[in-house]
Amino acid sequence: MSGIWLVRHGMLPPNPERRMVGARDIPLSSAGREQISLLARQFMPAVQGALGAVICSDLDRCRETAAILMEALPQGRPPLHVEPGLREINLGLWQGMTKAEIERAWPGAYAARGQDMAHFCPPDGESFMQAQRRALAAVARWRSFYPGATLLMVSHAGILGSLLARYLALPLRDVLRIPQYYGCRAFVPEW
Repeated sequence: MSGIWLVRHGMLPPNPERRMVGARDIPLSSAGREQISLLARQFMPAVQGALGAVICSDLDRCRETAAILMEALPQGRPPLHVEPGLREINLGLWQGMTKAEIERAWPGAYAARGQDMAHFCPPDGESFMQAQRRALAAVARWRSFYPGATLLMVSHAGILGSLLARYLALPLRDVLRIPQYYGCRAFVPEW
């Protein structure tokens, strides 16, 4: 059976101010590396030989996560591809800002986003609907390159949530309410 395994990158360094991350290129924390190493030891031997390819976001945290996962395969490693279409949602001018800073600069905009998570687009950023379309196009492209193969995709909470919303027929407005674990399996039907 072909399918897709979805894996979120490991933990990032602490963010006590809760600054918006989005598509900023932030590396894994040491705890994130340990977390992915544990996942790799438990998960990768079970899929060895079954994977057609590993595809990851082009941000360093996903590239490093994919590399750690691949290291757990002593032989027969599948090809690794970097895919910008799996990059986290672009929060535009909001990236790196706190909720209070956003509220000062764009009064009411943060609350408006909460009311319409699917369609709201921060200044110079993208909406979850746009990010979902980008990610779905990337998935379709890689499925066409590896027809019938099982793929492992390493991406971000927002992107994985938007993919799961589509594949589980959930409203995109609930994208951030979908429980996420650092490794989950989703067999993707042909669309």
